[in-house]
Amino acid sequence: MINVTEFCRLVTDHEQILLCKGVDFFATRVWDKLITEWKMGLNSSTAEELIAFANSTHKELECRFPDSLKELKSDLKRLEYSRKFVQSPDKLWEKWTGRKPAASLQTEFRTITSNELLRKKIKLKKQHEIDRIIELISQIQTFMDHESGPQNTIDSVIDIGAGVGHLSRMISLVNKLAVMAVEGNHQFTLSANNLDEKLLQDSNINLTTTPMRFTSFVTEEMATKVDDFAQNSAIIVGLHCCGDFSSTILKVFLKSRKARALVLFGCCYHKEFQSFHFLNPDNKDAQTLNDTKLQTSTVFPLSRKWKGCDLSYNHREIACHNNENMASRFGKTSADSSRYARAHLEKWIWEVSDSPSDRNIGMCSVKCVENKTTFEEYIRKALAKRGNHLLDKVLRIIPKSELSSFVSSFKSSQFDSFDVLRLMFAPAIESAIIDDRISFLQENGVNAQCIPLFDPTISPRNLAIVAYKHC
Repeated sequence: MINVTEFCRLVTDHEQILLCKGVDFFATRVWDKLITEWKMGLNSSTAEELIAFANSTHKELECRFPDSLKELKSDLKRLEYSRKFVQSPDKLWEKWTGRKPAASLQTEFRTITSNELLRKKIKLKKQHEIDRIIELISQIQTFMDHESGPQNTIDSVIDIGAGVGHLSRMISLVNKLAVMAVEGNHQFTLSANNLDEKLLQDSNINLTTTPMRFTSFVTEEMATKVDDFAQNSAIIVGLHCCGDFSSTILKVFLKSRKARALVLFGCCYHKEFQSFHFLNPDNKDAQTLNDTKLQTSTVFPLSRKWKGCDLSYNHREIACHNNENMASRFGKTSADSSRYARAHLEKWIWEVSDSPSDRNIGMCSVKCVENKTTFEEYIRKALAKRGNHLLDKVLRIIPKSELSSFVSSFKSSQFDSFDVLRLMFAPAIESAIIDDRISFLQENGVNAQCIPLFDPTISPRNLAIVAYKHC
């Protein structure tokens, strides 16, 4: 459990870092606002060395950084849930039950997707996630059978945010449970149904029933559908449910009589669907999502424990990143130079417009070729759909020499070092959001834990909330 007072103090003390997006780096001259000893330490080190410092316990990496930065690292580590993933089924059992492993447990996580048709369109990341979730569901079945007896046997799984159905299909096949798969995108539901039909016709696959699939926007009233679907008891599963979608699933779980267990992975913590107008995304009311402070957040906090602690949109956006893969993003092997061009463009947008609606706007993604793509080419492509009204203004004010420069020449070690420094906070902020959700469940009488189920280098949102209701 995380110390709320210590976390809030740390966030408040470093607001100037946390409230600045990378895209604002040049526009707000954020580097100048860092304390002098930090700038000296960062200037004398590469981004790769800072990443190694952030992720390592090796003392030799720390000697070049100031004591205050080492203290920050120590404080952040103390406020994080461990992201070191469970290595075997017996370790998983111990982690979420707190008990010695059952003799019947597998020694290793199984590879479920061996059939070629089953593997179709399943990437390695998804396969890794499915294998481990299947094992966890099997353990929950065993645990609940032992705890509550045959009258409360788990007979159903509710897969919320089911996508094209890979996970729900495997649960139906391997765990032999009735599955209700809920997905908000109707095209995904159709694709899932089509693949289900093909698998039913395959004599090599022992799939006798397929998940019941339907398209629906999830609200708290989903609890009624859960209770109607399950005969005895159900497990609710939500894999990478964005923003306050996770908050809604928590409330569905609490409200349902028959939902006995929950496996939930959050994602995209900055998104708030209850505040977003899907049919009119450019509506000015929706722009409140980009404000540094939201009047009310449907993502955080949910619990009494965290009441009074605010996390802005920018804070929660940081929580969507992970430190394990920072080297591939900021290291020498990274070929992405578009982010430097985007930050430089933002600087010029601030010069030509005072309107908040012109800042941090989503632009077209541009592939920048090393020593080939010029800044002018980048600007024209980036502003092709959104921000087109700014195009002529910025092209007039930017010096010709800068417009003709290659985007790859804009690479900045200070830009990278600041972004790494900012993202050092990511695990602690994500941990605070997860701790709030766990506390919310516990305050409602539910046993809940945080389990690092996935390898974070494969699936960065690797922390699962595993919860079950007492009999």
